[in-house]
Amino acid sequence: MQKAETTEYILSARDGDEIAREKLILHYKPYIINTVGHICKRYITWSDEESSIGLIAFNRAIDTYAVDADKTFLNYVYLLVKRDLIDHFRREKKKSDVPLEVKANDEQYVNVYEIEKSMDSYKQNVQQQELITEILELSELLNDFNVKFEELEKFSPKHRKTQRKLVKIAEDFVQSSTLVETFLKKKRLPVSDFVKEYGYRLKTIEKYRKYIVTLILLKLHPEWQQLSSYISVPSESEGKL
Repeated sequence: MQKAETTEYILSARDGDEIAREKLILHYKPYIINTVGHICKRYITWSDEESSIGLIAFNRAIDTYAVDADKTFLNYVYLLVKRDLIDHFRREKKKSDVPLEVKANDEQYVNVYEIEKSMDSYKQNVQQQELITEILELSELLNDFNVKFEELEKFSPKHRKTQRKLVKIAEDFVQSSTLVETFLKKKRLPVSDFVKEYGYRLKTIEKYRKYIVTLILLKLHPEWQQLSSYISVPSESEGKL
């Protein structure tokens, strides 16, 4: 979503357009959940209280962001999420070994900790900015295939050997221009044709369909270098299932 489009949706949402607000939330949900996870330094799902705090902060960002400000909307969202989470940590009396800092300008801002030391400069370097962009792009494409980015952890294989085998499946799939054309045109995995051509087990393809769809999209978008590293797709491949 480009800056101008985001600004348009923000202004519409403030005027009471709930559809515009929902579109913003849907588009940036991967960013919200990943931001919360990095701040908490653990895997976060939408059932966790921290993710609800992040979503509330995002909604407040829509209502309070200065569209003509120098800072980007995502930077502003990140700031509000950090501030709300640290308030939550304080309320819960959670211990933290990271320094807190208050900076006073026109308003009070809370820096949760030194990003460089505690999160490997997350959101403070170009690579992480690229990762966020790639996640959003992947999320939009996955929606076309009825797959939600936040579902991937649930449907991902736990064993590395299985991961490698699924990578091999994706590699074989993208070698067929006919299968890829059908995949992109109909926004679905042509399971029957694929199984017939390569001999993989139908049960395996169906079980890991959402994960395979994700791997195929990653293979079709080699420019997503940060995202491939983030998902930690094994580079080695093993035999067929």
